[in-house]
Amino acid sequence: MSAGAFLAKAALFLLLAGEALAVGTPEIKVVVYNLENYLNMTRRIDGRLRSDAGKPDEEKKAAVRMISDLHPDLVALMEIGDQSQLDDLQRRLRKAGTDLPYGEIVQGADPKRHLALLSRFPVVARHSLGDVPLKLDQLTLHSPRGILDVTLEPYPGYTIRLMAIHLKAKLEVTEYDERKLRESEAVEVRRHIRDILKSDPNIRLMLVGDFNETKNEESLRRILGKPTWADAMRALPLCDERGEFWTEYWSAADTYSRIDYMLVTKRLESEIDLGKSGVARPTYWNQASDHCPLFVTIKTSLP
Repeated sequence: MSAGAFLAKAALFLLLAGEALAVGTPEIKVVVYNLENYLNMTRRIDGRLRSDAGKPDEEKKAAVRMISDLHPDLVALMEIGDQSQLDDLQRRLRKAGTDLPYGEIVQGADPKRHLALLSRFPVVARHSLGDVPLKLDQLTLHSPRGILDVTLEPYPGYTIRLMAIHLKAKLEVTEYDERKLRESEAVEVRRHIRDILKSDPNIRLMLVGDFNETKNEESLRRILGKPTWADAMRALPLCDERGEFWTEYWSAADTYSRIDYMLVTKRLESEIDLGKSGVARPTYWNQASDHCPLFVTIKTSLP
């Protein structure tokens, strides 16, 4: 590390430490949001099919408004395009008053849709897995989106490890059973969680994302683990102001489902302020995406 970089990092730490002392017990807001194809793809525009068309500008504006209205410190994103699309979102957010200068993007087997993170805090360690091989019957496949996995240090001495996933969609394919692929992905995610917690049982670990399954289905159960396990995760009971839990509207089936989740370890659960957490559902939610964002407030315990 150069002397200039070291001094810059030291200055940031002093600033964050001062901020923490000024507000007593500082809070961190984490948001997870499926942006619904914030990328270039074939779209019908003005009645005509156009290849390589971006997400309509009005939808982008609504997504930026949604994120900015939540005032997040960390945003985990599903269905973002390549780095240029992430940069576009980052610029738009900055213009709207939400500066999230740090980031991470993961390339899985899906060439178009990526997992990404935007953060107010620097990433101090990167553990993301883009290539995740999966065994499915006699086939060797690969996780469409991989696993986003980073360590952040919002305040000196206080670290969070944040993972994000986007499991295979419930869309039939001819080559394999899409449900079995999600279950295979879930096995790998559970193995990854187990390895992390075996290395450090007291780590503050949060797993967020679009699981594409409801809470009664196998993939979520596999990832959570049994409640008696030391490395079990807990799905936070997040709902909107009316007490409704659904997070996605699937127009093809005309159904509302809870398929997006925020999971935490027992260590982190005690620091979650559920009174300041939930499902964001403003009146304009469906102008931005077919998903609603989830948000969690962490009341940090500084050393």
